Amino acid sequence: MAETTLQVEVRNETGKQAVKRLRVAGLVPGIVYGLDDAPEQLTMNGREVSNMLHKYGRNVVVNLAIGKGGDKVKTFIYEIQHDPMSGTISHVDFKRISLKEKIHVAVPIHLSGIPEGVKTEGGIIEHLMHTVDVSCLPTDIPESIDIDVSGLHIHDAIHVSDIVQKNFEILSESERTVVHVVAPKVIVAAAEAAEGEAAVGSAEPEVIGKKEAAEE
Repeated sequence: MAETTLQVEVRNETGKQAVKRLRVAGLVPGIVYGLDDAPEQLTMNGREVSNMLHKYGRNVVVNLAIGKGGDKVKTFIYEIQHDPMSGTISHVDFKRISLKEKIHVAVPIHLSGIPEGVKTEGGIIEHLMHTVDVSCLPTDIPESIDIDVSGLHIHDAIHVSDIVQKNFEILSESERTVVHVVAPKVIVAAAEAAEGEAAVGSAEPEVIGKKEAAEE
């Protein structure tokens, strides 16, 4: 599990105008809470936060250095908010953690290989789950869960229950499908249409003359 340090400052000003001034200055507001300690409003350098996320992603233990000479606090990134127009980071929530207590995190799923059903059978791979929820100690958080899909044929699937659990416990529903290989939809639709036409053609036609004679 990666670990890094981020310099932050205590934020005393609150309100929309104060936050707006911070963002204009390239700063990002945030908050840290958890472990029964009082929440603290923070500010941090927006570029440093972006660089940290680019290098480590979200699943990283962040040692918050609060103020100059302040003690470092071990935290985990709980939530990141983005500006809906520019996409820039607008707020970050940190949660204090203990390295001896398990936490719940979402871990990205990465696929490797090309399914046999795609290479030789003309199938299509559908990646349905891109993250999985796990419970583990902060030091055991995997950067990603890697799944080899090269052995999948058409109609084969990998479910959450198929993921090997190492130093973590998977919390997502075991029956959920992570990835599967399906037949091309155009071919499937054509086959279904052909079956429908065959069924209609095989139905016994009604003999009008016989029906009218019976009614007389």
